[in-house]
Amino acid sequence: MNAPLPVSPSRHHAQTLRALLERPGRPVIIGVAGDSGAGKTTYTNGLRRMLGDDIVGMIPMDGYHKEDRATRRRSGRSPLDPDANHLSLLREHLEALRRGEVVHIPGYDHVSGTLTSPKPFAPRPILVLEGLHALYPEFAPLLDYRVFVDPAREIKLRWKIARDTQYRGHAVQPLADEIRRREAEFRRWIEFQKTDANVVIKINKSKLRLLASDEYWDTPPDGCFHVELIFQPTHTPLPPLRLSFSLARMLGEDPLPFALAVVPRSYWGRQANSIHLDGLMPPRVVSVLQRQIERFTGIEVGEARTAGALKHERMPAIAFTQLLVTWPILEHIAHILQTRN
Repeated sequence: MNAPLPVSPSRHHAQTLRALLERPGRPVIIGVAGDSGAGKTTYTNGLRRMLGDDIVGMIPMDGYHKEDRATRRRSGRSPLDPDANHLSLLREHLEALRRGEVVHIPGYDHVSGTLTSPKPFAPRPILVLEGLHALYPEFAPLLDYRVFVDPAREIKLRWKIARDTQYRGHAVQPLADEIRRREAEFRRWIEFQKTDANVVIKINKSKLRLLASDEYWDTPPDGCFHVELIFQPTHTPLPPLRLSFSLARMLGEDPLPFALAVVPRSYWGRQANSIHLDGLMPPRVVSVLQRQIERFTGIEVGEARTAGALKHERMPAIAFTQLLVTWPILEHIAHILQTRN
C-alpha cells in the first residue's frame, strides 16, 4: 500500500488551526442535538479528542432541566418538553461566554437523577453545546455549526438501554417502556431541529446483505452500521484528503466488508450531499485520514486521548465517521478564525 500523499492546503490555510485558535477572540460554538441515547456524545468526543480538553469545552444541557428524575415521575413532565428546561438561562450563559465571561453551569447526575450545584465554567476557543434542544431557534444566532444525530428507532432503543442500564443504574423493562412513550414527544419537540442542521448523522442497520444480488456469503461484523452523513455543501475550499485502499485485498478471498458512496440529493428542500458508509473501514484508511487532519490542525491526537473511547467508538466504521464529521467542522472553524482576524 502506497504512503499517503501530503495534504496540499489552499493559500488561506497556511497557518494550522492550533495557531489560529491561539489568537484572542470570541469562542466558536457548535450545537449537537438529538434524542436521548442517540449517540451525541460519540461524535462530540471525536471533536474533543482531535483538539483536546484545553481547546474544547463541553456544555451538556441536562443540568438545565427544571425538575430532577424523581420530580418528573410525580409531575409527569418530560425533559423533551422545551418548557421543562431553563432555555432562557442557557441562552444568557452562551451570550456571556461569547463575551469572554465565566458562567456557573448547573449539572445533572445521571446515576441518581438529581440536579447538582452550578460550577464555574470559563470560555474556551471552541464550545460544544450538546443536548435535546441544542439547535432550537433561541440558540441559532449564537451557533457557528449545527449537528443533528438521528439513529434509527431500533438502534437508538438498543443504545439507550445499554448505556442507561450499564452506567446509570436503570432497570431494562421500565426504561424500554419509557423510551416508547417518549417517541411522540421526540417527533413533536426534537426531530424538527434536523431541518436546519449543517450535517445530519443517520444510523441504520447494516445494508451489506442488500448489496449481494443473490446471497451474502458472510455475516455483517458485530456492531456494523450503515451510516449516512447528510452535509450541506461547503462554500469554502477544503484542503484535499486522500484515502489509501488496497485493491488487491478487495479482489482477494478474504476482503474486508465495507461500502463508501457519495450521492448528491435534496434534503428538506435544500441541496445536500450524502456520504454512505457501511461495514468496517480498513484501519489503515482511518489512521491515514487521522494523520492528515492532525497536520491540518497542528495537533497530534496520540494514544492518550483515544484511550478513554467507548468500545463502539473504537470500531473502524464509527471512527471513520467521526473523522468525516469532524473534518468540515474543523475547516469551518478555521475559515471563521481566518476571516475574523
